[in-house]
Amino acid sequence: GRGNGVVRGQDSGHFGDRRTMRVRLVAIVAASVLTVGGCSASGDDRLVVAAGTTLVDSGFLELVVAVYEASPQGSEVSVVGLSSAEALSYAEAGNADVAITHEPGALDEFRASNPGSITFVPFSSRFILVGPTGYEARGSTIVDAFRGIAASGDPFVSRDDGSGTFAREQVISSEVPHNPADDVWYIRTGSGIASTQLCASQRAAVTLTELGAYLSVSADLALEEVDVDSAVLLDNPYDLSVADTENERAVALAEWIAGAQGRAAIEAANEQLFGMQVYRAP
Repeated sequence: GRGNGVVRGQDSGHFGDRRTMRVRLVAIVAASVLTVGGCSASGDDRLVVAAGTTLVDSGFLELVVAVYEASPQGSEVSVVGLSSAEALSYAEAGNADVAITHEPGALDEFRASNPGSITFVPFSSRFILVGPTGYEARGSTIVDAFRGIAASGDPFVSRDDGSGTFAREQVISSEVPHNPADDVWYIRTGSGIASTQLCASQRAAVTLTELGAYLSVSADLALEEVDVDSAVLLDNPYDLSVADTENERAVALAEWIAGAQGRAAIEAANEQLFGMQVYRAP
């Protein structure tokens, strides 16, 4: 059967200071439709994909993987949900065959350690600011909104982990700039996207999230998207990485996602989950 795989990390920056990573494995998503022989990072016939929790919690990646498994070239896939930094570390340690992440800094380090790796952008989404019903940003851009939060002390919930979402929060807050390390309005979860959104909802707070992860649970949250404009700062490309190019099954999955069948699966998963293209193929 299928469940949800989530690993949590912890660090911080401008809207929080860097900490030691803390990992908590909750579960692993495992899907079995068609098995093809060969070795994988898991030590058995499964192909292991380490992916950001935004993709796992939204349900998007599970749908795409299911189509691949059922395809003639497909193999059994297990998806492990992690922060982006942890996903790349997981792959570099040989514990995952493929990583799908959205943290450019961690990816740069991964590429430096694995100069022959395959990396490309299979799809992109966008980050959004959400807050309690009726909340209005103090200004028209995401930087203005963050500056207003710092000035007013509006409660803000941060993932405060090694995720792409938290990395983008740091980029935005560096434009303010303000370090809220000791500010009571700055609430750290050290956790994934789902629990961070729930915390923000329960506390009538603002948080930075990802569109697909928000839409998948928005009906159960007392949060609405806040109207802010900043196309570049909120654009959210995902990177698919394969460290071992001799891993034929990992390369096959990468090529499938990059090809026409993968694009069709991406578009179909978007329509099924959201009725629109949230994770947009190039």
